[in-house]
Amino acid sequence: MPSSTDRDAARGQYRTTTTDFTKVPPYVRFRYERAAEFLPDHGQVVELGCGVGVGLSHLAKSRPDLSFRGVDMSEGAIEYGRRHFGTITNLELAVQPASLETLANELKPGTFLVALEVLEHLDDTTLHIFKTKVMENVDAAFFSFPYDQKDIIGTDHLQSFTIYDIFEMFPGFETVFIRRHSIKFIGYWERRRRGYVREHLGVAKEADAIARIANTSARHGPTPQRQSALTHLRRLREWLFR
Repeated sequence: MPSSTDRDAARGQYRTTTTDFTKVPPYVRFRYERAAEFLPDHGQVVELGCGVGVGLSHLAKSRPDLSFRGVDMSEGAIEYGRRHFGTITNLELAVQPASLETLANELKPGTFLVALEVLEHLDDTTLHIFKTKVMENVDAAFFSFPYDQKDIIGTDHLQSFTIYDIFEMFPGFETVFIRRHSIKFIGYWERRRRGYVREHLGVAKEADAIARIANTSARHGPTPQRQSALTHLRRLREWLFR
């Protein structure tokens, strides 16, 4: 039975230290369950900001044919996860290198990256390394973050992503889930030879998604999120048809 000291040391992603995936909050399980649908046929899966590894362990158990590696800045979380998931032979948990550039150099060809509720916590310098170094060595990615929100009470978010930011990092991405009002965004991206064409097709799809957010029922009133969605939709259309 883990002690309270162990739990405190492992506090990290999702503020949970549960090692039972069925007891993880439903909205967290939802992300990993969707990620499982996009896992590659072969290769390595790397999760950035894995916490204690409860979500990644679920993926590893479901796909014993793949290699899984989770990294997190919290040494306590990694040690906690190692003690509880050490018997899963295709799962490795490691403390994240001080620089993401080091991690980028360690990525194997064909890496599938998982980054759930992580990117909004990166400072500008680290996010730049993610865009220019990490993504260069990744063939596919499954990601989630709040859409166009930064200063959420009770969080330490340093970034806010609009549709343009998403396309800069993940050109030609596919929308997996977008929730009204919150607004939560989950997406999937893979490297394609015809990225330019794919990107413009993707923009058209995202215009529809943003339109659905913007056209929220009148009973909700002119919320800031609705107005923001309308603004982004207008700018997106101008960009798409320029």
